[in-house]
Amino acid sequence: MRRAVVLALVVLVARSARAEDRVGPPAKDGDVVVVTGTRTPERAQRATVKTDVITRDEADRRGATNVADALASQPGLVVNPGSYGFLGGVSALQIQGFDRDRVLILEDGERVVGDVGGAIDLAAIPTADLDRIEVVAGPTSSLYGSAALGGVVNILTAPPRRQGGSGRARIEGRSFRGLVLQGNGAYRAGEPWIGLDLNYTRQDGLERYDDGRPDLRLPETTRRMFGLRAGTKLTKEMDVRVRARAFRDRLDGLESQTAPGLGRFLVDLPEQTDRYTLHVIHVTKIAAGSSLRLTLGRQQFDNFTSKDRRDSPIDERRDRTQRMQSFEGVLTLADGPRTWVTGARFEAEHFEQTITKTESTSRGPAVIGPYTEVLPLAYGIAAGYGQLSWKLGKLTVMPGVRVEGHTRYGESFAPRLAAAYTVTPELTIRASGGRGFRAPSAKELGFVFDHSFYGYRITGNPGLLPEKSWGVNADASWSPAKTMAYRGSVFANWVDDLIDLDLANGVVTNSVASYSYTNFGKARTAGGQVDARFRPAPWITAETSYAYTWTRDDVNDQPLQARPPHSLTSSIRIEGPWKTELYVRARVVTNAFLDVDTRAPGYQTVDARLGRALWAKAQAYVGALNLLDVRQEPGRIGDTRSPLGRVLYLGIKADFPWEDD
Repeated sequence: MRRAVVLALVVLVARSARAEDRVGPPAKDGDVVVVTGTRTPERAQRATVKTDVITRDEADRRGATNVADALASQPGLVVNPGSYGFLGGVSALQIQGFDRDRVLILEDGERVVGDVGGAIDLAAIPTADLDRIEVVAGPTSSLYGSAALGGVVNILTAPPRRQGGSGRARIEGRSFRGLVLQGNGAYRAGEPWIGLDLNYTRQDGLERYDDGRPDLRLPETTRRMFGLRAGTKLTKEMDVRVRARAFRDRLDGLESQTAPGLGRFLVDLPEQTDRYTLHVIHVTKIAAGSSLRLTLGRQQFDNFTSKDRRDSPIDERRDRTQRMQSFEGVLTLADGPRTWVTGARFEAEHFEQTITKTESTSRGPAVIGPYTEVLPLAYGIAAGYGQLSWKLGKLTVMPGVRVEGHTRYGESFAPRLAAAYTVTPELTIRASGGRGFRAPSAKELGFVFDHSFYGYRITGNPGLLPEKSWGVNADASWSPAKTMAYRGSVFANWVDDLIDLDLANGVVTNSVASYSYTNFGKARTAGGQVDARFRPAPWITAETSYAYTWTRDDVNDQPLQARPPHSLTSSIRIEGPWKTELYVRARVVTNAFLDVDTRAPGYQTVDARLGRALWAKAQAYVGALNLLDVRQEPGRIGDTRSPLGRVLYLGIKADFPWEDD
């Protein structure tokens, strides 16, 4: 669990309907407009569906350079770079005991494709263009369809807020010869605007052994992103925006092997991912509070992994491609105390995987392939949904439903009912319940992830059934004064045909364990969270949160694997003399069930960051992630502690123009 330094933005593209058309200063923490929980803009503190927000400024304080870092210590969430990241998977997220494809990842309201091992790599999404991250826990399939069983994470950007030129830049040095370069520039001339975003990060690999062998436990990593955004008003009522991005992530691993009679030789393990996204967003204002939003999207994901044996032609390479085209229309109609939302969405997705090998034959080395390793999978989705938000004095009632047709699995029906009651201006109570569903992803059906050099393989299962769930959530927020706020929440979920890796029944061949996805039948999750925020003086802010998660695999009568039951998060922010700011964040996570004889270890981590303002919009800073140097034990299954251990960093960031607005 790590924290790292962020660059957030002054430029970007669409939020959602009315919320995104506002030009002005950024909202303060705790006073932002959110759109994810209801698809209509609401103040976060008054939202009908509880929505947690990590603003650009808060991500900066946490030292985040990517979305995984920004969410790593968020109360109620568990980010697992130790169990997924670097070892054949990703920095994936758990919400309410659900992880991987059960938490839907969105960028400006659009689903992100290109998952690895069933999870979107949050570490591959930089914060260079970030405005805020919205997190909604609990089933949200009534609005977003498949994969939203556990919740939704929406990574939002925004257009430039000022006329003329603006920009932001960051340069940062890190341990392990790490380097972070982030920047954006934008120009707004009345209504037309254009913005560019750049991100570059690199980090050395981490050695596996301390006996001089060159094997890497973590690969050398390089990530690049280039983004272009533009927008204008076609008429007084019509707004159009375009967002295009190109990502390239390169991981270079290295291992050594000893062959009988041949001695030791080196194997390069390169992995490269290219992701391209293009979205066109058209918003028409119909009347005050009413609009029609049309979104056309295209996403392309190309990935290869290779084993390149030095001084030997005996190699192999796997290539994976994934494509998705989407169209969505959302109509919002404001009718006094009632707000209607109706929408339709269409998706077409394709996935395939090939392998190419060079093998030794009696005639010498021979290239075999490329040939299909996973049969191409293609499917389409058509969905319609509707929602009504009805304000009845202090009570807001919000029923909604989604009907979705899947070319492979047929129809799914997902209702939801949410309500919020403002007891007093200081006390708000919310409750919601709904249906969640998730069709197996293309990679769960036919994916092969070969990490034999780490001792395991993951294979798909074409016989999987879709998951279905019911979930309920309730919370109460109380702010007795401007200097303090409290919140308590509870949840419960019931799942049928839960899909997960069957770690208890791996097949071992030549010291390599093969695991496959399976439907576990019935499962349950439940828990709660208590949060408190204090500001005893204008220069100090303290927060603390405790979260409890209980899970049960009802088929095997045991907890679900790798779900830590307890976590405690605390932070303090001090605005000191000489324009300094100190931010310290601590987190404790208890051990988690793996099997009857094995538990994933718990851990404690502390992050600290000290910054000093150089002028109005520039800051120099120094910090440490994982100050206690808690480390993952090599080869230990389910160990979610940091693979890197302690990381030190220093840098400088600046907004332009430098003067205050």
